[in-house]
Amino acid sequence: MSNDSFNYDEEPPLSDFLEDEPKKEKKGRRRFFQIIALLVALALFVQTVSFLFEHYSLNAWQFIQESDSLFKDEAIEAWQSSVVVVETNSGHGTGFFVSEKGEVLTNHHVSDEQGPLWVVTADGKRYSAQSIIHDTEKDLALVRVDAENESFQPLRLAEPTSFLNERVIVIGHPQTHSFIANEGHVSEEIGSYQRLSITNDVYPGHSGSPVLSQEGEVIGIIYARSLEERTHGEGLAIPIQQVLPFLDH
Repeated sequence: MSNDSFNYDEEPPLSDFLEDEPKKEKKGRRRFFQIIALLVALALFVQTVSFLFEHYSLNAWQFIQESDSLFKDEAIEAWQSSVVVVETNSGHGTGFFVSEKGEVLTNHHVSDEQGPLWVVTADGKRYSAQSIIHDTEKDLALVRVDAENESFQPLRLAEPTSFLNERVIVIGHPQTHSFIANEGHVSEEIGSYQRLSITNDVYPGHSGSPVLSQEGEVIGIIYARSLEERTHGEGLAIPIQQVLPFLDH
């Protein structure tokens, strides 16, 4: 074969060697973003399933059904009008009227004394509110709604006594639900009327809920729950023996 068939002086252009590189690079990037999108979608799916399980589990349906049953009692339904949602920029809790002037008792950790407060009543009205008294040690706060010339229905406060084993009703706003009632009893009086333990299931959002006797009198206020369960637990309440001195200040 003659050497004239080849031209050793001319080299193929560099583009001949790099022609496929951009395609490979684009394909690699596309696959990378597809993997990222898949991981994000999977994370959202897991989060959604967890949310649905926590908020619409068998326990949630059970307490909604229990609440509907309890509110068929006209007395318990009437108590609901005195219970409110307490909202802040960081979340919500529960409270209840203790005066016709719109004074609401709740927990200190529910009310944000440094930020704006709102109170939502059972009929859906939303009021701005101000924190007027608070006690960080007792975890109590008194807020007043900004509502001139309006009157509100307060709950009656019980006389200090022992309520051990008494049937109680709690009305509050657990998780994403509003105005839920559940039933239990006082299982323990801790210390010298320092705290009450009740068998009612308590969830996030229940803080500030009234603990009501069979006569509809407030015997305590929910402030926490036991930590035996991940999503709920039995309630812990500040007894009326601690509430009355706070309100007298």
